[in-house]
Amino acid sequence: MRDCTLLEEIGGLADLDLASLRSRWLGLYGSEAPDRMSRELLIQAVAYRLQEIAFGGLSSVSRATITNGRGSTTTERIRIDRSVKAGTRFIREWQGRTVEVVANGSGGYLYRGCTYRSLSAIAREITGTRWSGPAFFGLTRESNHGPA
Repeated sequence: MRDCTLLEEIGGLADLDLASLRSRWLGLYGSEAPDRMSRELLIQAVAYRLQEIAFGGLSSVSRATITNGRGSTTTERIRIDRSVKAGTRFIREWQGRTVEVVANGSGGYLYRGCTYRSLSAIAREITGTRWSGPAFFGLTRESNHGPA
């Protein structure tokens, strides 16, 4: 497909009615377009597919970057172990008082005699605002900068 023909075809998509756009989708993607897809999004998707056919799709590196959210070409996700051992103590000073939380063996956290399911719930209890618990207790780089 020549560039000027492609430009004309893409430019003409705006003149097509919804049924014609859905027909173009079916021809290009080999499946029915989603029922609730807007006309504008159909035009964009059909235009993208036309360009993809004419010029080629994304490189494998670009696809991996999009899939993984980083520049790696691997398709596997990195899992960070955030498990905390029972008995781990989290200590933080907040508005002149020392706060101490202890991780229990069942995945919860003990604060002032009550068990909480997450550090975030405890941080909310202490501050009265929504905080990231790991950030509040200094477990992330963004810690101590305010509510998350």
